[in-house]
Amino acid sequence: SQLIPSSMATNAQAGSILPGFAVDVSHQEVDQILTELEEIYQNQPTAWLGVKDIGLMLAHMWYEDMDEFEDAIKGPFEDFVAALPHCETKTTEEGKLVFRVKPPPPVEERRSLVLTFEVRSSEDLHRILLKSPDAMMEIPSTEFEIGADSKRTINSIYNHLAVAKQNLGMHAEANAATMPAEQHLRILETVEEISSLLDVDQPFTIIVRDPSGLSELKPASRAQFEWGERAVDRPSNPSDVPHTPGPDGETVAGAAALQPQEQAAGAGVSTTGETAQAALAEMPTAD
Repeated sequence: SQLIPSSMATNAQAGSILPGFAVDVSHQEVDQILTELEEIYQNQPTAWLGVKDIGLMLAHMWYEDMDEFEDAIKGPFEDFVAALPHCETKTTEEGKLVFRVKPPPPVEERRSLVLTFEVRSSEDLHRILLKSPDAMMEIPSTEFEIGADSKRTINSIYNHLAVAKQNLGMHAEANAATMPAEQHLRILETVEEISSLLDVDQPFTIIVRDPSGLSELKPASRAQFEWGERAVDRPSNPSDVPHTPGPDGETVAGAAALQPQEQAAGAGVSTTGETAQAALAEMPTAD
């Protein structure tokens, strides 16, 4: 593997998109829009989609009208899409503005990645982390993990953690009457640990393990980018993705957790050991 200094990190991998963002992606609302935009695109048969059509669809999902939607994204949806570096727009012969989501660089042009960053202050939580569909994010000090969830997530480090905290809290509340008391207590303890991370009571390290090599951090100063062998997209065997052993030498186990929008399936969140395994067995799977 090769360790890339943070000063070179933004140019270390072909196809980086975070440096090109002209919209503020640190807000949870914008991340939700970006996620839904990509999911709509990936689940349709044509290469190009009408910008206006998709804008109306997104507006009707969460807003009263198009004006409220465009107020949330700080301008016309056409400008919003045009400002996304991973999208491409063009005007058809009929004068219709259409877009497509650019495919990532070919897997043979990429390398696997282990991204390590120490959060030292609340300011660091505002850095933008692009977590690829195949990446998992670990907090070694708390043996906490956000697993691969089959979709690209672009959000602040703060919001990545806040969503995980919300998911675990909702799961604990919804299943309090049926899950073992020890498991319920451990989940609540993990929620408290994440709260402490969000307050940055003390510095902590995040590690993003990405076999596809597509995860990014912006700004990348002080981050370490360790590039490994040739990238692998969506490994079928979980063992293909490296894990960090916990203090007791055991690998942190994965547990599925729902996103706030139940359309999104399998955002993995784990605590440790048997507690996480039991949570995985009991937790519902979204369609």
